[in-house]
Amino acid sequence: MDWLAQLPNSSGTPGVRRFAIDEAHCISAWGHDFRPEYRRLAVLRRRFPEACIHAFTATATERVRQDIIEQLALRDPAVLVGTFDRPNLAYRVVPRVDRDEQIAEVLARHKGDASIVYCISRKDTEAVAEMLRARGFNAGAYHAGLDPDTRRKVQDDFIRERLDVVAATVAFGMGIDRSNVRCVLHAAMPKSVEAYQQETGRAGRNGLDAECVLLYSGADAARWARLISQPDFDGNDPAPETVRANSTSSTRCNASPRA
Repeated sequence: MDWLAQLPNSSGTPGVRRFAIDEAHCISAWGHDFRPEYRRLAVLRRRFPEACIHAFTATATERVRQDIIEQLALRDPAVLVGTFDRPNLAYRVVPRVDRDEQIAEVLARHKGDASIVYCISRKDTEAVAEMLRARGFNAGAYHAGLDPDTRRKVQDDFIRERLDVVAATVAFGMGIDRSNVRCVLHAAMPKSVEAYQQETGRAGRNGLDAECVLLYSGADAARWARLISQPDFDGNDPAPETVRANSTSSTRCNASPRA
């Protein structure tokens, strides 16, 4: 938060009039993607008491919305809640029988278009990306274990439409705004319904038809349960060694409170 010291204080000067906080669900301990560093944004109200604060998120339950209001000390905020219904998205939930074949079959319907394949572990992302490249897809892997330059290149290539498919952990997506994603495929069950809503919400942002496919297995729930029970698990981007050690097997809601 050192950047705050660079900003003019509103006391005695024009100061900063307005703050917009994206991914505001990360502020709440009740949210699906809580990030403790977001709590430090509470200093904004103390340092800029007259400024307007706007908070935006695609996934916030009533409890999370209330927590956002309290954490940011919003004063009599207008809370705008949209519908999670996205008529242009087609959702399909399919039992996982042959992961690679099923992923390739789905993505073949969108060959040459932007697609995201979400996997539980880092190792899974690399295996899926390698499999897709072998089948002629323009694909790359993304996870927090990659060096920063590699992550940046994959992200930039995807945003600039030089890369069609990204096989990624949940580390990929925040801040990604490519409007023409035609398919979001989960190679395994997501961590939560809120996470699934957030991740599939990256499809079809230009209003055109898009497909969301979830390949599931009963083993996925057990895998997540074991991961979440680990004391060093932070909910984001499980390391491959953690997944291997604990695995036995390979809505839209807008809360924009403002003060």
